Amino acid sequence: MALLITTNISSPAAVVEKTSGVLTDGMYDLLIKIIVLIGLPIGAFGTAGNIVNIIVYIKMGFAESTNISLMALACSDLGVVVTAICTELFFFLPAVEGVSIAPEVSFTLVAFPHLILTRVSALITAFISLERYLCVLLPLKIRRIITPKKTFLTMVIIFTAVISPMITAYFRYPLGLRFFPEQNRSLLGILPIKDTVIETSYIIFQILSSTILPISAFVIVAFCTIFLSINLRRSKMWRESNRGDKKRLEQATDVSQSAFSNKETSKETKAIKMVVVMATVFIISSIPSCIHMIVGIMFPDFHIAGPYAHIFIVSGNAFFVVDTINCSANVIIYYNMSSKFRQAVQEVLPFKCLQFRRQKRH
Repeated sequence: MALLITTNISSPAAVVEKTSGVLTDGMYDLLIKIIVLIGLPIGAFGTAGNIVNIIVYIKMGFAESTNISLMALACSDLGVVVTAICTELFFFLPAVEGVSIAPEVSFTLVAFPHLILTRVSALITAFISLERYLCVLLPLKIRRIITPKKTFLTMVIIFTAVISPMITAYFRYPLGLRFFPEQNRSLLGILPIKDTVIETSYIIFQILSSTILPISAFVIVAFCTIFLSINLRRSKMWRESNRGDKKRLEQATDVSQSAFSNKETSKETKAIKMVVVMATVFIISSIPSCIHMIVGIMFPDFHIAGPYAHIFIVSGNAFFVVDTINCSANVIIYYNMSSKFRQAVQEVLPFKCLQFRRQKRH
């Protein structure tokens, strides 16, 4: 997602430049307020949901590699949601008397971390999708290929490799006291800087974070989701066409062995379904920000200091909300599609109504 991120900004003054473009100032302020009012409650739910995810997966342990990757995803999702909330809260700064912080500070403090953490979540989602794909493609070798130790190492590499280059953004947009003529006072804002090395490093960072990583993750997730969906459909058709043969096979074989086989097949199918739903939500939520990014590449004037600055900021913040929805949905998916997770939640949370409702359905 490319909110407030552009290589076309030549100075911090451009960051705060107000150009209405198609949207008037009044309409711009109204849309921002609407986005904030929608984003804050979703962000609050997402924060609580991801905290629950982290607690539950700690309780469940990390003997399975999937729990490690889902735990890492919950951590990155929590960061995405919290930074989105902070970005929205920065819009209230001008209305608070005595605050000596310019709203543009959010550009450095939370917009960049949000961008990077969405890339981390995207890569982890791609890894989870790829893991399920390999489970279907190489069922007998997958436990040797993907072990808990290898998964943990992969998560560390993803976080380190994606977050480390973000330091270039802080060199490109350093913070400090700067005089604002329109307010006739000095505020904490972004300081001007001109350095060829920093500019070049920042452009490389932009290409990596805004093009290579999101596109790569999107392609991997889309490919694996399509393959897994086709596999699920084929498995369903095969089971329906072989029900009679299955019954005769169960009568001729040991009952306990057949039950164990059915249980393992059902467990694997549920895991695949859960990953497919997660990946589908990710794909749908990624489409708007991809469009936003492509438009920015095709039309150089579409950036925060250009003639369409208001549209850029409004659409960018709207996609922050979409990111928040994506990172808040997993707790609902896990609870409805994973019996282990549901049981762990019922044991961790003090709300007995969760267990009562579940029992009532049966």
